[in-house]
Amino acid sequence: MGLDIIVVMADWTRLARIPAHERLDVLDDTAFPVPWSDADPNALAVAAPDGWVWPPEPAWCARYQFHGTTGSHSFHWRLAAAWADIRQSAAPDLQAALDHFLGALVPEAPDDGPAPAASFPDDPSPWRPDVLLLCAPDEIPGLARAWATAAPRLEELRVPFDAECAGWAGRPASFDAAAALLREWGEVVAGAESRGWGLIGLR
Repeated sequence: MGLDIIVVMADWTRLARIPAHERLDVLDDTAFPVPWSDADPNALAVAAPDGWVWPPEPAWCARYQFHGTTGSHSFHWRLAAAWADIRQSAAPDLQAALDHFLGALVPEAPDDGPAPAASFPDDPSPWRPDVLLLCAPDEIPGLARAWATAAPRLEELRVPFDAECAGWAGRPASFDAAAALLREWGEVVAGAESRGWGLIGLR
C-alpha cells in the first residue's frame, strides 16, 4: 500500500496553545475521531463531498480526503517527478507558478524516502519525521495566487506530458490523472485560505 499523506488544515492560533510535544498526537486524535482501521470508506466519501472531513464541533481542524485521486505519497512523488521532466516546456509564468505550488506541497522525495518538513514554530525539536509538509497561514495566500495562475492553463501541459511522461514507470498514468491531483491540491489550498488556517501533511 505504501505511505499515505494525511493532509490537515488547522487554526494556527489554537494549535499554538497545545504544547509542542503533544501537537501531532492531538492533531491525529482530532482529525481521526474514529480510528482509521475502523472507518467505513463509503461513509467518509459521503461525509466529505468537497473533500473535507470535519470532526465534531468545535472544529479547529479538518482532514482532506482525496476523493478523486489518491493520498498515496508515491503518486505525489511521481507527480513531482513528471513536473521536473516537463517544466522547461512551460511558459515562464506557468513554470514559476507550478514551481512555487508544487515545491511547497509536493516536494520530491530523496532516495531513502520523503524528507521531513520544517518544525512547527516554537517547537524545540529541529524536525519531526511524521510531518511531511508544513505551510503556515501566511504562506497560503501565495500558494493560492500560484494556483490561480496555473489552474486555467493546465491544458498547456498536456502535449509535453504526453511526449515526455506518458507510459513511463514512476510517472502518473496520464496527464488527466496528474491534473486531477493538482486540482485536488487547489481545493486544499482554497479551503485553508478561506479560513486563514495553515496546512500540515502527516504520515
